[in-house]
Amino acid sequence: MTNPVPLPVKNARPPAPRPPTAFPVDVVGRDGELAALSALLTDPSTPGVLLTGVPGAGKTRLAAETAAAYSASTGATTVRLEAAAEPSADSALDLLADLTADRDTEGARPLLLVDDLDRSDHHRLLRACAVASVVVLGTARQPPAAHGLVPFPVDPLAVPLDCSALDLGALARVPSVQVYLACLRTINPAFSLQLHNQQVIARTCVELGGNPGALCRTARVAALEGPEVAWASLGARTVPHPVRAEEGAPSATPGDDPRGTPARGADAAPVRLLARCQVFSGGFGPEALRHIAAVAPEEFSSALETLLRGHLLTASTLPSGRLDGTARFRLRLPPDGTARHLPPAEDTAARLAHARYYAELARAAADRITSGHQRSGLTAFWSEERNLRTALETLLRHGRTGEALDLVDGIRVHWRATGGWSTWAEGCPLPDSSWPPADHHDRIRTDLLLAEAGILAGQPEAATDLLDRITADAAEAAGLSARVTRLRALCALAADPGRGTALLVGAADRHLSDGDRHEARYVSLEAALAGFRLGDTVAAATTALQVLAAAQQGRDTLVAGTALLHLAVFAAAEGRAQATAHYCERALSTLRALGPTAVLGAIATTLGSPALPDVVERATGTARGLGAFHTWRCAFPEDSGTPDFAMARLEEPVRELLGEAAFARALIDGSRASFPDLLASLVPAPAPPAAPPTALLPPDTRTRIGPLTPRQTEVSRLVAAGLSNRQIAHRLAISEWTVVNHVRDTMKKLGCSSRVEIAGWMHHSGQRPSPEPPLFLRTALPPSAPTRSGPTLIPS
Repeated sequence: MTNPVPLPVKNARPPAPRPPTAFPVDVVGRDGELAALSALLTDPSTPGVLLTGVPGAGKTRLAAETAAAYSASTGATTVRLEAAAEPSADSALDLLADLTADRDTEGARPLLLVDDLDRSDHHRLLRACAVASVVVLGTARQPPAAHGLVPFPVDPLAVPLDCSALDLGALARVPSVQVYLACLRTINPAFSLQLHNQQVIARTCVELGGNPGALCRTARVAALEGPEVAWASLGARTVPHPVRAEEGAPSATPGDDPRGTPARGADAAPVRLLARCQVFSGGFGPEALRHIAAVAPEEFSSALETLLRGHLLTASTLPSGRLDGTARFRLRLPPDGTARHLPPAEDTAARLAHARYYAELARAAADRITSGHQRSGLTAFWSEERNLRTALETLLRHGRTGEALDLVDGIRVHWRATGGWSTWAEGCPLPDSSWPPADHHDRIRTDLLLAEAGILAGQPEAATDLLDRITADAAEAAGLSARVTRLRALCALAADPGRGTALLVGAADRHLSDGDRHEARYVSLEAALAGFRLGDTVAAATTALQVLAAAQQGRDTLVAGTALLHLAVFAAAEGRAQATAHYCERALSTLRALGPTAVLGAIATTLGSPALPDVVERATGTARGLGAFHTWRCAFPEDSGTPDFAMARLEEPVRELLGEAAFARALIDGSRASFPDLLASLVPAPAPPAAPPTALLPPDTRTRIGPLTPRQTEVSRLVAAGLSNRQIAHRLAISEWTVVNHVRDTMKKLGCSSRVEIAGWMHHSGQRPSPEPPLFLRTALPPSAPTRSGPTLIPS
């Protein structure tokens, strides 16, 4: 038993507890709590206040700041009790005598600051304080029984709801970000919030739940090794509880030696739950934990309550996915736990159970999106984003390729609804040639995913090579002919817009005959936009109106909002400003109920549609749409407390395509324009299709023919430079057969009969061979490199 160490300080700031290294000195984002606590302490009817909350929430620092404010405003004496053990009666009386010795009859009550009241029994001291009229300010993880103090919960700091390159200042003003940046700069004074690290910093603060202690420790890693390393380390955080990895092995209860006796009776269920928490990423719902832990329902509730009461798990009102919808309850491992940690075990059965549960959840959420229950489906996808990614990686690592493709098929519905630019958030790659397909059907599905990614990245030639490996009979047998037809159409739009548009119409009909009405409506809108680019505005508007009516009848809010935006584009191109504004207002009003992800998805689907063959054009349009949306981000009050990073999900891939300078310009341009005006300026007046040349034309005539595709221009330049097909293939990192196809198509388009005539056409058109580095080298330039415009600079 130790005696308390009184530290009397009169009319001065009390000595604050020593903060951990790199922790900012000032209390950030606590003005409201400081004011409320000051009001409670100065109320004569309040015996004292007890700050409660999870470890690392900043209770001790807030108590010290409150005590300083109380002393400065009232002139009262403040003493901090350092010892955690129970004081003796004599020492308690001595301490109270010191506190009350210099007190005036009209003065404020002295204040006793006690940390960690739940670690020992301080009831005798608290009773003595009440008798001596001494106000108590204490801290505890949870209110102890019969303490007589007013509980005051200390919540974590506010976290970012989104982040955008358009306003880094707003992100820097979020309290959790302020603390994190202050910690970083204590170790690395040169660190600054920039475009390349804004998203990872915001997501780190959300992942840590705004816990100041966890932000401090994570900042140490980030300051020395970078924010990305700190973010990656969060996914492998150990469980703050001494448990054994193997079933039936000895396990310990909280606070005991991990080499203790095996768990008995009711203790086994909490230990089993906590052991299974290691397989989750980014939090999880109770249903997921119950499924994966395989705990009986009658035991689950009591076991979960035990973990929550002991602060071994924390709960929030953030959403989590369920097989039948969503729930406003989310669990996660706390950033601060007990002192003893064990490394997570590689439990294959638990990880496969995790992967299969989330694969089933993705299928259920995709079905809800396509069947009209779209808000819950979208919420389930973005709230379980990290768990879905982990599930995909688990299935691939264990050779479950078919199950992985099933999971991706469910996620594709979410990709479509939220814009389709990024195939997976946080850098998870698409399937590649390393995937071991189980059968020919899986190989076709993998090729289709890769082809779609190639089209979105502006590489229709690579997509064509993949699609050429799929025969019509194989696609029909696999039930994928509609998807194959759509991708072939998108590949053909640049070289032959008329054929591409006709194929899109056929793909929509195939989807409709297959019963996939949701996909058929999206493809019909792509066909309408492609037809509009050919100059047939009336037919395009008619198709969009038909899609709108069908979507409204089928409760397909996502497609209905997207159709209204397409109608706004068509009206803007005709100069009908009032109709454009009307369609925009209806679209935003329709989509607002689904949240920011749905609104941004419709904007990206319209302005960044792959029916616009130029990837730079659609990336620029999407960036401008993001800038225009930024000012509307506050119009979603029902989602004000739920981080969704809707803008961040789309900004990152668009920035990579455009480069930093062009992306920033487009984003700023969009923020300065109203959305109807933006639509009017984005879509050029449709031009009639160029008639294909029937004979070799003179050079001055050939220069007036429509431009070649970006890759055909690149190949033609290298042909004019005298390179062989093999050299061109090596220079552009494509196959030699693809070069042959490009040369053949270029000859047809220009009416040439030899490579010499292609070189002559390039010379007379002014497009001489340039000394630019190869495409695969130019795409590897750092973000700070100057960005050059032009179709030949499209990133691969």
